[in-house]
Amino acid sequence: MPRMKIKELVAAALAAAGKLPPADAALMREVATRLDVTLAALTESMDQRMSLDAEINHLRQEKVE
Repeated sequence: MPRMKIKELVAAALAAAGKLPPADAALMREVATRLDVTLAALTESMDQRMSLDAEINHLRQEKVE
């Protein structure tokens, strides 16, 4: 199996869930959903960090001037 990006993996897991027994399908959907939510939270926190880094650098340069 080739290495997939997270969004591809989530999509593949949700597609595979349809071919599984109900209990296993529910578990697969839950895992895929949690992975998707974790990616969204990580992406948001990284964006916030980048924004804060830029703000800190700006404030440091203002202090120097």
